[in-house]
Amino acid sequence: MRIARLFITLVLSATSIVAASGQTYTHPTLGQQGTYTGACMVTTCSGTYYDNGGAGGNYGASVNNIFRTFCPNQAGMCVRATFTQFAMNDTYFLCFGPNSCCDYLSILNGPVQNSPALWSNCTTSPGTITANNPSGCLTFRFVSDGSVQLAGWTATISCVPCAGGPSGTSNSDCAFATNVCSDVNLNDASPGPGITAEGCSGCVTSENYTNWYRVQIQTSGTLAFTINPANNADDFDPVVFGPNVTCGALGAPVRCSYAINSGNGNTGLGNGAADPSETVTGDQWVSQLNVTAGQIYYIMINGWSATSGSNGFLLDWTGTAGLNCTLPVELVSLSAECADGQALVEWATGSEWHNSHFTVERSSDALSWKEAGRVNGVGDTQELTEYLFVDPDAPAGEVVYYRIRQSDITGEETVSRVVELRSCGARPGMIVSPNPTMDGIRVVLSGSSDLNAVIEVLDITGRIVSHVPLNASRSADVAMAGFDAGTYAIGLRLPDGRVLERVQVVKQ
Repeated sequence: MRIARLFITLVLSATSIVAASGQTYTHPTLGQQGTYTGACMVTTCSGTYYDNGGAGGNYGASVNNIFRTFCPNQAGMCVRATFTQFAMNDTYFLCFGPNSCCDYLSILNGPVQNSPALWSNCTTSPGTITANNPSGCLTFRFVSDGSVQLAGWTATISCVPCAGGPSGTSNSDCAFATNVCSDVNLNDASPGPGITAEGCSGCVTSENYTNWYRVQIQTSGTLAFTINPANNADDFDPVVFGPNVTCGALGAPVRCSYAINSGNGNTGLGNGAADPSETVTGDQWVSQLNVTAGQIYYIMINGWSATSGSNGFLLDWTGTAGLNCTLPVELVSLSAECADGQALVEWATGSEWHNSHFTVERSSDALSWKEAGRVNGVGDTQELTEYLFVDPDAPAGEVVYYRIRQSDITGEETVSRVVELRSCGARPGMIVSPNPTMDGIRVVLSGSSDLNAVIEVLDITGRIVSHVPLNASRSADVAMAGFDAGTYAIGLRLPDGRVLERVQVVKQ
């Protein structure tokens, strides 16, 4: 029986600290599915984190090593926790925590419950703790006994740049899933859970060391695979979403194992299993999936061991279905033409997958290329999409070549065929001065223009109130002294009726 305890409350002033705006988080007290995982991983760079008592209450009794994880939601960043209040000094010589703590908090450098500890204590405040690992994540584990509950902690969650933080472009996020083109074995590892929380549903209680794969079914059959860890002690879980879902709306998984590793550590879909999902007490195998041609699935491999991220695994496809992958962008047409003195580049795609943008490139000899401009892609679509780019810097009267460089969100690029545009005249520019004016304006055209064109003036209703022919120097003086005050449109009308310019002029 305990005879005495020393209770000291540590409260740090927060008057000089500006809390980052963001959501409020509390520490869970119960694990999910009979485990120590208290809540799904959170990706954020702002927020306030309390013990389960919140801002004004004490922490709960009998919390048994329950943990939660915070990861950055930006590339190149690591999570930082700045404790502005800490009251947990509950010690007794028979307690088994650090420094004989009966209640204590452990802050771990990584995304899993057995990541190495950066701080574990109850007698002093953690102060400021910053992650220093490839995931950029911090994990918090809490232990309390049943006798005394104190005010606990308040911490501000933020992020700081770190050289070893997440890249934001690895297949740890669904958006950068590896496109599986055939049923060849894959060797893979993971730096962490990525910068987007997206796979936590069904039997998935949190993302840890994740690898994502996109599978398109070419021929109907069964989807099955084996995950063979490089280190048999590492614990991996298979999760399958689909069919025909997107990363932003994955829904509940159709296959999911949460079993602890056993035997040789192998897990996956197949091996005679009949259950589509299993808890921590399962045998590590769930049933294969009957699939049909054209369906698309996303597969997440979730590692739970501190070493699984670096050790990785071999992924062996064992089902009867044929796999393939479509090109990131199916380019169905590309052309260049001259319209109204402008160089127009037009193209269309039949489908897009993870398409970031198109770069329109120009060349005078089809050998040396320069960027003419960029057009954002749709991203993911199975519909016909048409694009148009107007090149403002196309040289007049010369042969110009164009091609399209397509870039997907992973940085991979493909280059189109080359199209030719011959002798596109420059669109005349119009200089109007003075503007505003009291008496009249002078209009001067730059570039080539037809001397038979006229300058016309329209009032606010669209009625032509004046028209003046061009002189030999491609200019015209327009008298406006008798016009009412207001805004007028100045246009260049060609002999065929087309109007190439509209410039607004204010008559005072």
